[in-house]
Amino acid sequence: MATIRADFDGYKIWYYSGHPYEALIYVYNGNKYAGRIVFFKDDAVIPPNASYPEPSIHYPLRRFNDIVSILREEKPLYLHLNLDNKIGTIATSDLEPAGEEEGA
Repeated sequence: MATIRADFDGYKIWYYSGHPYEALIYVYNGNKYAGRIVFFKDDAVIPPNASYPEPSIHYPLRRFNDIVSILREEKPLYLHLNLDNKIGTIATSDLEPAGEEEGA
């Protein structure tokens, strides 16, 4: 199973008007581009996740606030892409303690 993992510690957000993407988040490891998270109109066909060669993980716009919450409240994070089945994830790298009350 071929996979890509891209650890990251920073991000930039673009929220578009009049563009095929509704929103775009670039993620960075230090100052180095590590991948992107792309949001499409909720009623659009979401293209398969891809690599360019960095992972490009795709979601409907309704998932935007969920993803931004993860970016703001969790660390360390990484993008993961299975190149065989195109399943992509944004995930925490470390075990999270129960009852941590992040965001509270």
